[in-house]
Amino acid sequence: MREFAEYGYAGARVQRIYRQADVSPRSIYYHFGSKRGLYDAVRERLRKQHFEDFVSGATDDPLVERLLANLDVAQTTTWQQWSRMLMWETLDGGDGIPPYPEGTVPGDLLAFRAAQERGDIDPGIDPHVLTLAFTAITFWPVMFPRSAQRLAGDLTEEEFLAERRKLIRELVTRLGAPALAHEGTDT
Repeated sequence: MREFAEYGYAGARVQRIYRQADVSPRSIYYHFGSKRGLYDAVRERLRKQHFEDFVSGATDDPLVERLLANLDVAQTTTWQQWSRMLMWETLDGGDGIPPYPEGTVPGDLLAFRAAQERGDIDPGIDPHVLTLAFTAITFWPVMFPRSAQRLAGDLTEEEFLAERRKLIRELVTRLGAPALAHEGTDT
C-alpha cells in the first residue's frame, strides 16, 4: 500500500513492491496477475476496512464522540496512506469506484442524519454539507500536511490535533444550539 500511496498507481513500481515485501515477482504475479490486480486487491481490502472503521455503527454513538473517533482513526498510518491513494486516483482520473462498498452511505452522513432525527443538531442544516465540512476537518491535514502546517502556524502537530478536537466539540455544540433553543418555546 505504501508504494501506491507514495507514487499513485501510475508511478508505483512492482519491483519496489516485491523488494519491500521481500517476496518474489513471480509470487505477486501468481496471486494478483498484474500490478492492476494487486492495486485492486489492496483497494478492495481498504474499502472494506473503511466501512468497518467509518461506517459500521455510525448512528449508535453520540455525534461528537463519533467525529472525534474518526479524527483519531484518520491519524493512523493506514488511513493516511488510504487518503493519499484516493488523492492519486483523483489526479490520475480514477476508476469511479467510491471509497466505501457499493450500496453504503458514508458514516458521517449517517451520523449527522441520526443526530438530526434525535434532535441533537439543527435539522435545517444539510447533512451532506456537514459531512463535507467535517471530512475536511478530519482529512485535510492528512492529505495536505504542508498546507495544514502553514495554516496552523506555530502549533505543533499535537497542538493542532488538540485544536481540531476542540473545534469539533464546539461546532457540534453550536450545531445543536438552534435545535435545542426551540425545544423550550411554545410557538
